[in-house]
Amino acid sequence: MARHAGIDAEHRLMEWDSALQEVQDGKADAIALFAAEERAPFLDFTEPFYYLFHGIFSHDDGEHFSSLAALEGHRAAVVAGSHAAARLAEEYPDIPLVPVATEYDCLRAVQARQAEACIEASLTSMRHAAEMNVRQSSPPFWPQPYVFGVRKGNTAMLDWLEHQLAVVMADGTFNDIYQQWRPELEWRKPSIIDSLRTFAWVFAILLLMALMGFSFSWYLKRQVSLRTRLLSQELKARSRLEEELRYQAEHDTLTGLPSRTTFIESLDRRLQEERDWDPTVILLRLLNIDQLTSMFGYHFGHEALLIGFSKHLESLNFAQVGHFGSGVFAILLKQDMCHEEIALLVNKSLTIDTISIDVHVAMGICEGRVKREGQTSSEAEELVRRAMTAYSSATETGRPWRTYNPDLEPDPNDLLLLQDFRRHGTRDMHLLYQPKLDLAGGYIKGAEALIRWEHPQLGNVSPAHFIPLLEETGLITRLTYWVIEEAMHAAERCRAYDKNFCISVNISSRDLMEGSTLVDFIKQREISEHKQALCLEITETGVIQDQGHAQKVIEELHEANISCAVDDFGTGYASLSYLSAFSVDEVKMDRSFISNMLENRRHRTIISSTISLAHELGLQVTAEGVEDTATLRKLAAMGCDTAQGYVISKPIAERELHQLIGRRHFSETPP
Repeated sequence: MARHAGIDAEHRLMEWDSALQEVQDGKADAIALFAAEERAPFLDFTEPFYYLFHGIFSHDDGEHFSSLAALEGHRAAVVAGSHAAARLAEEYPDIPLVPVATEYDCLRAVQARQAEACIEASLTSMRHAAEMNVRQSSPPFWPQPYVFGVRKGNTAMLDWLEHQLAVVMADGTFNDIYQQWRPELEWRKPSIIDSLRTFAWVFAILLLMALMGFSFSWYLKRQVSLRTRLLSQELKARSRLEEELRYQAEHDTLTGLPSRTTFIESLDRRLQEERDWDPTVILLRLLNIDQLTSMFGYHFGHEALLIGFSKHLESLNFAQVGHFGSGVFAILLKQDMCHEEIALLVNKSLTIDTISIDVHVAMGICEGRVKREGQTSSEAEELVRRAMTAYSSATETGRPWRTYNPDLEPDPNDLLLLQDFRRHGTRDMHLLYQPKLDLAGGYIKGAEALIRWEHPQLGNVSPAHFIPLLEETGLITRLTYWVIEEAMHAAERCRAYDKNFCISVNISSRDLMEGSTLVDFIKQREISEHKQALCLEITETGVIQDQGHAQKVIEELHEANISCAVDDFGTGYASLSYLSAFSVDEVKMDRSFISNMLENRRHRTIISSTISLAHELGLQVTAEGVEDTATLRKLAAMGCDTAQGYVISKPIAERELHQLIGRRHFSETPP
């Protein structure tokens, strides 16, 4: 973690009590330990990065204790001041405790019969126990999260540790280190079976030789030819079996293509042999495989399609072709080819059992070598990973292919935002309100709630950045419900100044399709009995597929005294169809039409037609993004009902909004 941050870290080895005291005194920054309640008053903990269990260790020649209840009345050795000592004293007061200095002394106490059992962490104690006549006699218990602890109140160090843990886990460094030390972390004493497995082939050969010698002693003259022939047949069969097993391990069972591991190993060998070679690695997937499986069944739509497509790729004479499973294929080019040519070659229709099937493929392309500085994985693995990153970007953007570049890598700050939102929710968020001006009366009659995020490390994060991020990860509903609840309370407070005041909240079509969940959430909160205390603005970020269900939800919202509006009207997917299919109450014209309406005759015509159409349908019209008084007066003359924009007010806090309510801010006739 320190290397990632570009700083030096000093590691100190000392007695446990001394180490705890060093952290409490501020002489050491952090300590790795169990997260325990008794340590919480003087330490703050990071999120767990590992879990350890305790176990009971008994003497080989003594009674084997399988549970803590069985230990009552028997002496148990524990490390003084440890988690085990505290819990046993609290939960099992009938177990006499023998305090010792270290974990090793705990096991030695059992070895020397000074205690009948030792209660210690299983993972670290098993290796010491293997050197004594001591064994673990109970299943694991007391799962304990292993964390970093810092002195209470050392928020800067805690935040730094949390951030670095998130980074090393996100980029794979944590997993690489764990795999490197896995034999030590998951150590177990070699068993008899392990020893037998090690010497299995030696034993088999020796046994065969003994049998052959015994047979030769009895049938030397009559059966030497027969035994030789049988031995030869057995060796050939074994050789064939080994070849088959090796082939199955290195190739995909269904397609017969090299597996992911074999593809990467082969690519690594090529890269080492040809130092001046710039490879092109392509990762592609059949996009319609799930649809074809659903349509034709697993055998034809899945297996037959994969087999047919793999044969097609092999026929194209690429340098390497591999199948990673689930319709994901890898290709290595041996000559330069343009991307369009590759797409045409792989997207060829296949004929399977007389049925012609159109193949739809998305590709991720990685070109050139990889610089090895700071890389823990092999160059081939990194090339494949980059191709996968490009493939993911291609599928997200709907492109047939995408070439890797560093900009496609996930932003570590995005990972931090998601982690903090999952952990703290809306703790660092607040709402601002942009007033909506009634053009007929000149008074502020409503406002739109706008979310803001003041992140403690990243500062002010734009909603245009974090809202799509939350939508992609399925966390947006939690935020939407919080904004709705906050806006409902704000509307109630504003109605003390104007009983008809309404606050608008943006929701996506996805939120609308949740139906009863959204309606029930609103009904459970107390709001004004008058209609339109709250208005939900449906943003046109996507097409609403089930329009019948959406209309039913809107009707239920109306019954709950909630009005609905179409936001950004004219720029989304289905503006006119929304007005036809849904019983909305308001249309909000997008700022792209308003900003230059005085100079653009087409935009004025669109605005005028939209106002007339909305009024014919009985809907209110709001203009967004009004920046000057001349535009405001023109909208009023055209019959627009309400407007919002910086000429009226920027987004402001609720207390500032209260000061604007009840004051006249506009008159259609210039003074």
